[in-house]
Amino acid sequence: MANHVTSFITFENLSDKAEDFLENMNDETLLQGLYSDYDNTYNWYIDNVGAKWLTVDDIDSTNISCTSAWSPPVQFYDKLHEKLIELNSPDAVVWATYEDEMPNFFGVYGLGKDTVYEENLYDVHPDFWEEVQDWFSKEYDYFQESFEK
Repeated sequence: MANHVTSFITFENLSDKAEDFLENMNDETLLQGLYSDYDNTYNWYIDNVGAKWLTVDDIDSTNISCTSAWSPPVQFYDKLHEKLIELNSPDAVVWATYEDEMPNFFGVYGLGKDTVYEENLYDVHPDFWEEVQDWFSKEYDYFQESFEK
């Protein structure tokens, strides 16, 4: 069985048009709305999403929770950010936290104006797992500081 990777993605600085786009999407329509060449095949997902599959568990104008196989869907995060910018949100911020179900790894991925931020940890020990949420918050603060430079 594949290891599931859970992602929680939040948004900031979205236009009404970008918020409407997200509000009108669901598990079946989001990938089709992002990718004009969407194809429900293994190779397409690997090449375009960054994982062998992706399911959207919940979506609204402020966040998306999704599950992918084996790895975080980094290309999906990038495509989502690109689409939000196209929808009149030039300062859109996409912030994703992700964690493997074992847990083998967890990480963060942030996209903002002229900023890409990624940090991850592997070989997580069970005693350390309680500190993950604090780490996510600290990494978000570092990401936010990059805008101030």
